[in-house]
Amino acid sequence: MTEHQLKVRSRWMQFFLMLGLTILIVRLLYIQVFHSEAWAKDAAVFWRGQEKVEAVRGTIYDRNGKKLAYTTVAYDVEADLSEMKAAKAAEVEKAKKKPAAEVDLRQGDPRIYAQQLAPLLKVPEEKIYETLTTPDRIGVRIKQTVDSDTAEKIQKLGLKGIHLTKTTTRHYPNNTMAAHLLGFVTKDGKGGAGIELQYDHVLRGEDGLRKFMKDSRGNPLPYEQQQIKPAVDGKDVWLTIDETVQQYAEDALDHLIEKFKPENASITVVDPNTGEILAMANRPTFNPNKFWEADPKALYNNRAVNTTFEPGSTFKIVTMTAALAEKKVSLDETFTSGQIKVKGSPYFIRDWNWYKGARTLTFRQGVEQSSNVGMVLLGQRLGWETLYDYIYKFGFNQKTGVDLPGEGNSILFDSKQKTDLNLAVTSFGQGIAVTPMQQIAAVSAVANGGQVMRPFVMKEIRDPKTEATLQEQKPHVISQVANPEVMAAMREIMEGVVKSDESKAGYIEGYRIAGKTGTAQIPKDTGGYETDRFVCSFIGFAPADQPKVLVYVTVDSPKNDLQFGNIVATPFAKEVFANVLPYIGLKAQVANPAKPEQSAAPVKYVSAPNLVGMTRGQAEKTALANSLKFQIVGRGDKIAAQWPKPGAKVLAGSSTIVIADNFKDANGNVQVPDLTGESMREAIEILSMLELVADASGSGFVVSQEPKGGSIVPSGTKIRLTLGAN
Repeated sequence: MTEHQLKVRSRWMQFFLMLGLTILIVRLLYIQVFHSEAWAKDAAVFWRGQEKVEAVRGTIYDRNGKKLAYTTVAYDVEADLSEMKAAKAAEVEKAKKKPAAEVDLRQGDPRIYAQQLAPLLKVPEEKIYETLTTPDRIGVRIKQTVDSDTAEKIQKLGLKGIHLTKTTTRHYPNNTMAAHLLGFVTKDGKGGAGIELQYDHVLRGEDGLRKFMKDSRGNPLPYEQQQIKPAVDGKDVWLTIDETVQQYAEDALDHLIEKFKPENASITVVDPNTGEILAMANRPTFNPNKFWEADPKALYNNRAVNTTFEPGSTFKIVTMTAALAEKKVSLDETFTSGQIKVKGSPYFIRDWNWYKGARTLTFRQGVEQSSNVGMVLLGQRLGWETLYDYIYKFGFNQKTGVDLPGEGNSILFDSKQKTDLNLAVTSFGQGIAVTPMQQIAAVSAVANGGQVMRPFVMKEIRDPKTEATLQEQKPHVISQVANPEVMAAMREIMEGVVKSDESKAGYIEGYRIAGKTGTAQIPKDTGGYETDRFVCSFIGFAPADQPKVLVYVTVDSPKNDLQFGNIVATPFAKEVFANVLPYIGLKAQVANPAKPEQSAAPVKYVSAPNLVGMTRGQAEKTALANSLKFQIVGRGDKIAAQWPKPGAKVLAGSSTIVIADNFKDANGNVQVPDLTGESMREAIEILSMLELVADASGSGFVVSQEPKGGSIVPSGTKIRLTLGAN
């Protein structure tokens, strides 16, 4: 190659090098100066991240500050399958070079992982194994939301590739208690039913936002974190519910279900003077901690609020109130019972005991014996306009406005259906349909002297940090029905209903109970009525002269040959009264009113001290100092358990039963405690702690037991308990 050619080639090379360098400089100038902002934004996607900062959902409390629902820390159990494979490969390599004692061949083995995780997660072993061997996956979730104790046990296993991601979960400490009233929270953090849905906007709070630098795997780096929007935690909701009263209602409902096995049933307890709902229990029920396992029919059917059905004889309260208020009847006036024919109908309207023949009854007796004929006569005297005027005054033409979702609507005859037959059947609660909340509001008016109160369940909304009350719900009067004198007469009549019942199904010695039963046929979809299915009910209040508690029991299609309210519903209202009245400080009155010094005085309540861990002497001294009697079971010197539980509100002078360690003797025998005066629930729990079995009959409090307190019996012995009004 000539020198000239070399120079030409060199110049071209220089030219192309300069050209390339110029292009590179121009490109860099374009990127770093003219387009830097856009590229920076694109790059930020890779090295900047943001995440939602979840607000803590508010807590739901009962009226006494006991937690009914709260948010707690939980963990999702997840597996990094690539990390598991790497861990397994590493242990296999280690096995080639090191002694067996230094090798952990369980690491990364899906089968061994499944065997160790299954009992902790309560998930079938095969299901976990299938999850851990999922092809073409890097990461999988084994189980969502386990508690802290379970997470700690998993962590101690030291399984490489198994990770715990901290999250939160909604916890209902009493499981099924008040499930329909409380509702549940869906997996996306929203209220799904009950209070959780009704007050979701209050409980949920507002999520915040956080921005951060992240590494190549997307993990937040500990610097340059910035909180753009702080989370605002949800507010706490305090309910009118009393956890103890709720438990009494739940227990009574369980006994009802066990005995009669109905399709549905509910018990609601209310303060008739304010409309505050003290308890609301429904069956079938569900566990809000596992709401996804529930039958949808049970999940969304709050029978006490959502349903509408013919009230039957409980509606006679409305007709009699109207007749007394309008002076259309004297209680001692008589009529002929049995059956009556109404214009426009080819059939007789009959009393339930019409087959006994016609009898002369006073109108007071007509209510006591639930005569349809007597109510038809009163309906005819009142006329359509007046009777319906009172039906509207009692609030049956509109929803009560109870602060729970899905309240049902009543079905009444309209102005185009003004016939003599429709007037007649309305007078004794047939042909129309009303809701439990309407019934409760109406009968509360009789109890409190004439005011229809709106039922409600939210008492206060409080700030969880300052505990300041942000909103308070006060009693609300919907309407005034009649004057106090008329309602006093109605209370007297309803007390007579309970007293005159030969079965004494609702009578409690020493307490004045007022009430009315109902038995209504269930309409067919095709017209007419079912012949073997009824809605049985009881609604009543106590004490009859100054009511403090109203109880409403409804039972749908009980499995019983005699489907009557006083057989199926009343005994379980009685059970609630027998437990609740002493609990709220109303002791039974003595049989002899001539000796007022024997009458019950107001009851004082005290908080049970924590005796667990004390010596026998310390525990006895502490119990007596807190106005409680002391009873100890067991031979040891240290207290291992106690009843009532620490902090529980109990009657001053009631017994504290404590269990010492080593409560069994060398032969496995146990000392039987004296359970006299304890409720069924308390007695069962105490016996359970002592590994004894309760065999209870009756309702209310333990009045006798066999074997007696102090007896020594083998572990597992049945203790027969007889319950009654204390």
